[in-house]
Amino acid sequence: MALGGCLRERDRLDVPRVTLVLEDSVVTAGDTIRGRAWAVDGTGLIYFQVTAETADSAAGERRNRIGADSVMIEFALPVSSRAQLDERVIVTAIARDDQDFEIRVTDTAFVRASRLR
Repeated sequence: MALGGCLRERDRLDVPRVTLVLEDSVVTAGDTIRGRAWAVDGTGLIYFQVTAETADSAAGERRNRIGADSVMIEFALPVSSRAQLDERVIVTAIARDDQDFEIRVTDTAFVRASRLR
């Protein structure tokens, strides 16, 4: 019973919500992968990054020391000119809030000879 008086209410924990949208699921070698990613967190974001990776390369965009409840990145990240046909291009968005919660969302595009529309 004495312990109950010493406990204070914890700050509300909030986990970032991350959304990642690719413009297309197909890309050609040497082209760019495009899309948007955004994160929202009630306690404030401190870091947000979007990367595109193939077997032999990685490219990314990031925001540090954000200090806001939301952030968006419209990205156009290069895809290696040496990427092979049918190779995966893994796009990842990572958000970290001021409580050190980190959320990662991933989507995949594929390298093709040409874009089919």
